[in-house]
Amino acid sequence: MLIPTRSLLPALLAAVLLLPANIYVIGDAIGAGIQCSFFRYQQTYLGTSLITLVDDFGYVASGTISGRSALSILLWVLGTALLLGAAGYAVYRRHDGIDRIRRPLALLTAGGAAAYLLSCIAQYGPTLYGPAGFAVPVGVPLILAVAGYVMTVEDDDESGYEEEEEGYGEEEEGEE
Repeated sequence: MLIPTRSLLPALLAAVLLLPANIYVIGDAIGAGIQCSFFRYQQTYLGTSLITLVDDFGYVASGTISGRSALSILLWVLGTALLLGAAGYAVYRRHDGIDRIRRPLALLTAGGAAAYLLSCIAQYGPTLYGPAGFAVPVGVPLILAVAGYVMTVEDDDESGYEEEEEGYGEEEEGEE
């Protein structure tokens, strides 16, 4: 069973916005969490928190969070914006063939993955392990896989079915 590309691409882009993109441990295991595009769920010795991306951005804008953590949050916001841009672009240009939207869509998606990875590097260092803790950016390879799929997928061509039907009718006429 073939799944039409026009309905699969928006579903994949929505999935990358919802999947956990980062698993992290804070400091010397004083807390841990899962970070998705729009929120972080974390447990620390102070309790459990659900922190939205808007809250994080507000903390940076107000100066409550600064330095490496602020840079990390801004890069995460950029990654989410790029993925939202990719999803919006796919929906807006849904009637164009995949060949016309392939490159920008893949670049936006891969850019989101790169921004997420850079966000982790900004917070935890190039090895993703340091005094601030460590991170495992599990969603980054999955997002890159979606970008790779976008670059390799073929346009679902409905005219192919019409050609098969016409060819089938011609065989019947020739056999009689």
